[in-house]
Amino acid sequence: MCVPFSLRAQKDTIYRVDDSFEDIVRTKARDSFYNDFKNKQLHLYGEAELEYPGIKLQADYLMVDFEKKEVLASYLTNEQGERTGIPVFTDGSEKVEAAKIRYNFKSKKGYILEMKVKQDENFLYMDAAKRQANEELHFRKGRFTHCDLEEPHYHFQLSKAILVPQKRIVSGPMNLWIKGVPTPLGLPFMFIPQQKERKHRHGVLFPQYSLQSPYGMGVQNLGYYFPINDSLQTSFYVNLYSRGSWGVSNNTQYKINYKFEGDLQASFQQFRTGFPDSSKLNKLSLRWNHRQNQKANPYWNFSSSINFNSDNTTKTSLEVVNQDYFKNTLTSDVNITRRFPGKPYVAGMKISARQNSISQNIALTSPYLSFNVARFSPFSKLKKKGQVGTRWYEKIMMTYNAEAQNRASFGDSILKQQRYDILRSSMLNGIRQDLRIQSNIGLFGNTWKFNPSLDYGNAVNFLQIRKSYDALNNTTQIDSLQQVGISNKLSFNAQLSTVLYSYYRIIGKNKPLLRHILTPSFSYRFAPNLNTIIEDSVGTNQELISYSPFERSLYPESSSQNTSVLSFGFNNTLELKHKSKKDTVTGFNKVRLIDGFSISGNYDFNKDSMRLSNISTSLRISPLKAINIVSSASFSPYDWNDSTQQSINQYAWKNRGQLARLLNANINTTLVLTSRAGRKKLEQNQDKLRNNWNADYQYFALHPEQYIDFEIPWKINFTHIFDIRRNISSIVGVDKFQFTNTLQTQADFSLTKRWKMIWNVYLDLERQKVINGRLTLTRDMHCWFLSVDWTPIGLNKSFLLRFNATSNLFKDAKIELKKPPELI
Repeated sequence: MCVPFSLRAQKDTIYRVDDSFEDIVRTKARDSFYNDFKNKQLHLYGEAELEYPGIKLQADYLMVDFEKKEVLASYLTNEQGERTGIPVFTDGSEKVEAAKIRYNFKSKKGYILEMKVKQDENFLYMDAAKRQANEELHFRKGRFTHCDLEEPHYHFQLSKAILVPQKRIVSGPMNLWIKGVPTPLGLPFMFIPQQKERKHRHGVLFPQYSLQSPYGMGVQNLGYYFPINDSLQTSFYVNLYSRGSWGVSNNTQYKINYKFEGDLQASFQQFRTGFPDSSKLNKLSLRWNHRQNQKANPYWNFSSSINFNSDNTTKTSLEVVNQDYFKNTLTSDVNITRRFPGKPYVAGMKISARQNSISQNIALTSPYLSFNVARFSPFSKLKKKGQVGTRWYEKIMMTYNAEAQNRASFGDSILKQQRYDILRSSMLNGIRQDLRIQSNIGLFGNTWKFNPSLDYGNAVNFLQIRKSYDALNNTTQIDSLQQVGISNKLSFNAQLSTVLYSYYRIIGKNKPLLRHILTPSFSYRFAPNLNTIIEDSVGTNQELISYSPFERSLYPESSSQNTSVLSFGFNNTLELKHKSKKDTVTGFNKVRLIDGFSISGNYDFNKDSMRLSNISTSLRISPLKAINIVSSASFSPYDWNDSTQQSINQYAWKNRGQLARLLNANINTTLVLTSRAGRKKLEQNQDKLRNNWNADYQYFALHPEQYIDFEIPWKINFTHIFDIRRNISSIVGVDKFQFTNTLQTQADFSLTKRWKMIWNVYLDLERQKVINGRLTLTRDMHCWFLSVDWTPIGLNKSFLLRFNATSNLFKDAKIELKKPPELI
């Protein structure tokens, strides 16, 4: 073997030694390398690297022994005695860090001192280890932890152990050390599954403990985990309380890559408060979310979002922090959609349910069928070859929508009483279709946009009513008939709009320019009365009345007379542009003085009196980056009765000399206080959240001030809502106005680098009373997490103290003390 001597820096060297190595060895070093011909060794110094097929070795010192076919890697020490260039051994996806590494290329065995291995989120330290040919590591004096510090806050001290990469760690006697101090807590042996093997390991899920609640002491979420395969896993849970409350639940998750994913949660709970109240409340809950990947099928799509509670309320929950406590509406939908390639058609079917805890009603639609044709031009094919421009008839567009549904609205007591016969009898069904023909025409040099449209629709109902006179009670009797009936509607609509720009030069040093943008719009709607109206003497004392046979049908007729309404609206924005040295691109700075100010109303030609509607206004301004103000108001142009406040058929400007009277107004003011760096971070978060499709993220994109970011040291949000409404009543002496005056304060402070305090307070300023308050205190303990969540004020009073590990492997190693909200 002949190896030339050389002394170089930062250059690669390739060695091909046919009688010792089977492949090429590539080496390089920053400082130097030295060939020892006598001992057949190569020494490399300073950021040395060695690459051999399948492995890579980096250290400040490397020694290659060509005779033994071994490599030795070690660190060096600087003038201060500190270690530099700690050896790093990479074998495929596995990376090992150690003080010294000796590796034999032929036997594929190695000897390692002070080794550190990272797998998943866990760290394994070894005092001395041997790497076997099958890649197993046999070591002694090991430390297992998920803390990434050189001196971890805690670790499990392993006497002797074997590491099987990506599978398991098997250890002999071990015990727990905290801050370098051994504790008496330990085990005679330990088995730790790694990521790939842990996926298919079933086992017990540790419960949570409730020491105080309306149901007594209890054990919550004691469960068992079943990983069926890589695509399906499920868990079963049990809740038990000392006063007799109990519950069972199941959570199943599934995912097929590039096809679909989802999760299904089903639970049954029985609530009991104990002696002397022996009553019980049963609750069945179902959650199912299914999402189909867009790449799975470009034509068919199936999705579901089910959130159903049998008791029609979210307040009966054992969760300490119930995010849905103030939610009064539960929505459930199952959708299937079919698209047609190259066609503007879309067909769909849906089953939906809407639960409302305030009205105690449930609206069920099963099924809902739809067929929609997107906007298309029926005369586009008439365009001639070589034709320049677009003819008027080519701008005519059409859309078509059809639906058929079976719907019922009923009280939630029907489900509790299991009166399904009433549910069946309350079902309404019908078919509706709508056709729209519209166009877009430019007038006066295309400065005005004119959009005419013609709408036709009809509805087929399978339920009608007939009214008759009840002579015995002198009332009107209404009978429901299972009879098919057809109703029609026709309307003509026209819209006219433009944009006007006005500029005003203001005298000043920076030559400010004021720009006013006015967007007027006018629309007219005419709809002839095509409804089927029945006139008969069936009223009280056989009075002649008019009624529609579809009053209680699925698609009732909307109007019994002709409609002729002219609507108008004016939207305004105001901007100020002035010279600025801060803007190095354009040299000007723009300031939006008014984000939007609009005025709207309508005039009904078919009314007998008071044809002019109330005038609505809205205003949006942001005088400072920290302040956002949104206001709206409604005014009546008519005179009024001073006693009852009711409007009369005379204009206010004629009788009182004023343009209008205030009916209601709302002002919503948001103030966000934070540091300059915090405000910049808020803007960055808003930009990031805008690109996320998830609904939760979209909410924070619109309200970035409510996003909790630990990188923002402090932030305070004030949201003030002031609402005033005029009482219009026939009763004399009633207060003229009703007021709503609330203030919400949300603040978060980083008390220290790892302590964070957050509070939410809702204050009713009108009653001078706090209606809800919540305080959260968190402590980031690096590898552990401490949180206190306390709601002392409000209907959802609760308390939670939680101390848990941040590692997924030890997520069930936690301590919880909590007091759930009381049952209402």
